[in-house]
Amino acid sequence: MPTTLPTLAEVTTLHARVTGALARHVIDAERTQTRVAFPREADLCQQLGVSRTVLRESMKVLADKGMVEMKRRAGTRSRPRSEWHLLDPDILGWQAEAHPDAQFLRDLCEVRLAIEPTAAGYAAVRATQQEIEAIQGLLDAREAKTASSKADDIIQLDLSFHTAVVAASHNPLLEQLTSIIREPFRTALACTSRFRSTVELGLDAHHALVECLRRREPLGARRAAEQIVGLAMLAVEKAITSETRGRSGQTAAARQHGGNSNE
Repeated sequence: MPTTLPTLAEVTTLHARVTGALARHVIDAERTQTRVAFPREADLCQQLGVSRTVLRESMKVLADKGMVEMKRRAGTRSRPRSEWHLLDPDILGWQAEAHPDAQFLRDLCEVRLAIEPTAAGYAAVRATQQEIEAIQGLLDAREAKTASSKADDIIQLDLSFHTAVVAASHNPLLEQLTSIIREPFRTALACTSRFRSTVELGLDAHHALVECLRRREPLGARRAAEQIVGLAMLAVEKAITSETRGRSGQTAAARQHGGNSNE
């Protein structure tokens, strides 16, 4: 595995930048089923332009999260994804920043399927009228957004809607689980929101969910939430297919260009 590391992103502290860069390097390698053997500490410090203290602190963070293992004579190596603390908010965020791959997006949808229908069912029983009106308001605001609106604004309204439904379940554990996946969810929405037909079907399902909350129909609310996530799963598969075709087209074009240049 090449030891050239990614450029440090502009985030709050140097320690956070170093930790994030190392984590994304491990994540990128894992996607090709490759283990990272990091350079010697002095060499790695020179590559990153940081002190040993900062590097050691960052490596300790990754070790605590199960992403790397540090041995005195063997050096520092990445660990397989199965050993990572996959629900750690930082790891989820780093995976999203590293451009989520197909498996990550699918896993995220399955986690949503485990949370959102259950939360919707409880919300139909427990939500206050004020909470239902707030959920309706978020949906109305989302639907009022046009194609000319900023994508980030639309995605934020989607996130706020789902967060409000889970909050209306009055189950703090479900709320905390939803909070953990919030940033990866935001990234997934950015990948799938470009498929307009799926988005429109999803809005119909959102309206059905709100109506079930008004009618205090927990089974109907669960079904509507399942439909919402199911449509998201379809959009994920479309996004994956679209990206795969795009990469294949670029590869074919590069090969053709290379062949022409040799003529």
